[in-house]
Amino acid sequence: MPIAVTTLRVLIDAPPDAGRAAEWALFDSENRVLQRGRDRPASWPAADRREAVIAAAHGRLATVIVPTLPPARASAAARFALEDQLADAPEASHVALSPQSTDGSVRAAIVADEWMRNFAAASKRGGIDWDRVLLESDLASAARGIWRWCAAAIGDPGFVRTDRGATIGVGPAQAEAPPSELVLALAGAGERAPASVRVDAAGASPALLAKAKTQTRTEFVAGTPWRWVDAPPPSFAGAIDLLAGAYGAAPRAHAVDFARLLRPALWIAAIALGVAIMASIGEWLWLRWQTASIDRELQSIAKTAVPDYAPETGNVTPAVALMRRERELKHRAGLVARDDFVPLLARAAPALATLPAGALRALAYGDGHLVLELQKVDAAQTSRIQHELQQAGLVAIAAPSASGARLRIGLD
Repeated sequence: MPIAVTTLRVLIDAPPDAGRAAEWALFDSENRVLQRGRDRPASWPAADRREAVIAAAHGRLATVIVPTLPPARASAAARFALEDQLADAPEASHVALSPQSTDGSVRAAIVADEWMRNFAAASKRGGIDWDRVLLESDLASAARGIWRWCAAAIGDPGFVRTDRGATIGVGPAQAEAPPSELVLALAGAGERAPASVRVDAAGASPALLAKAKTQTRTEFVAGTPWRWVDAPPPSFAGAIDLLAGAYGAAPRAHAVDFARLLRPALWIAAIALGVAIMASIGEWLWLRWQTASIDRELQSIAKTAVPDYAPETGNVTPAVALMRRERELKHRAGLVARDDFVPLLARAAPALATLPAGALRALAYGDGHLVLELQKVDAAQTSRIQHELQQAGLVAIAAPSASGARLRIGLD
């Protein structure tokens, strides 16, 4: 589902000021008007994007034809072609260009650089960040052969949008006659004169339309009073952005929802942790199953090899029962078992040789184990002997006694 994005558009007829009200409209992602009003900047509604619509009196549009070129060269060629259309020196005007069309035409939005500087400075002072800055006259498109005279009413200043993409600032109508600027433009249009002029202003009476036709020899027809808010979505989308060149500031920083940004990573981490836990549990269960299988196999072997082995009594483990059976069978064959007195003493001798003189009080052997009675010795020394016996493959268990310590040594 697409994310709903709201856009606040504000008509700017003077640089923004905290105490000056301005007309605004809030649009949804389909460019439908949700709310509209006229307020000071502090009372403007919140929106995902914010666009300034510069009143038509502060800028104009022009169109030039240049050869089809790469974007950078086409821009340079268009700026050169515009120089003879600028009233002042090129550096006194701020020019923003559209991409070149397939017919080679490039549209230009032109605003006095001083006015643009004042607008940018006032916006910065007021903490107002704009995502786009458009010309009001760029929202009024014209069909081929038709010019549009746009104003709230014929008695108000407005602008004319020609069918070639240019605009002309005009004053109010005078004595039921069209503005003098429009009359002069039609007289100088020559072969480019339109077939008709649509009057998109309130008060376009039949008398005015007839007088205008007589005066200019061009058909005048009544249209709909101009309101920038009612411009169609393609007009807003295709309007030239004045935030270019020296005014091409970084886009407004929106609040970042870190929780939303990190949510996928947190989900991945949680899934990875869950997989690791499940893998650890699986490995533990597999090892438990392996251990149980080995125990069952040892019990089966012990039952077969040791006639008197009874696992249900729990007296000895299968390994001990098999070791005892091995010793018994070796003794029957006249062989020495690993846990007999001599082999066991030989393996323990290197460690026992480190005992102090007189430390060994008694030595006994029984059931495959050596039992040593020791005089009282340092506990650290007893631990050291146990460690050395363990390295020799023996199990040594020490226990204190009334006269010192007892050490039991064996293979288990």
